[in-house]
Amino acid sequence: MADMMHLVAGWGFKSSAVQQSFSSCWLQVHQALSVSQMAHAHWTHALLETRAQTPAWAEFVAWAEEQTPGSELLVCEEACIQAIRTQTESARVQQRFGCGSVSEALSLIGVETLMQKWLCAPEYVADTLPVPPKTQLVLPRVVSSDRQATLAIACVTGFAPASPSFETGVIS
Repeated sequence: MADMMHLVAGWGFKSSAVQQSFSSCWLQVHQALSVSQMAHAHWTHALLETRAQTPAWAEFVAWAEEQTPGSELLVCEEACIQAIRTQTESARVQQRFGCGSVSEALSLIGVETLMQKWLCAPEYVADTLPVPPKTQLVLPRVVSSDRQATLAIACVTGFAPASPSFETGVIS
């Protein structure tokens, strides 16, 4: 069985975004990533807290429940994405949010948040890693066909759970 990959989908969207906006981005992800990456992924969706007060929030939640059942939702404050260096740069987004791409910044912050959670979890042994884990942008920002939503994907490389099999010494 293939290893489960944790992928963070960072979503930027306008309050007028609808399920089709999110589906348009998701289709682009399916075209860019391998079937194996998509099939063996555990998804976390990272969104801005301020989006929760928009009509698009309910549209997103309904879309996510259908497309990625069991996925986690990570809600971030706008201050968290300020000054995050992103591969994509938009002057308008830079002026409004303090970063070049909301979706890329959210995907990267989401991975950092997951790594912190994992480092504190007893089933992970960070001290035994040969190289420090790092954040990798798997897919830079894609834009929905209606230009209402953006999506970027990030993951952690070089970080895996400790082996669940321990040598216990078998008495026969």
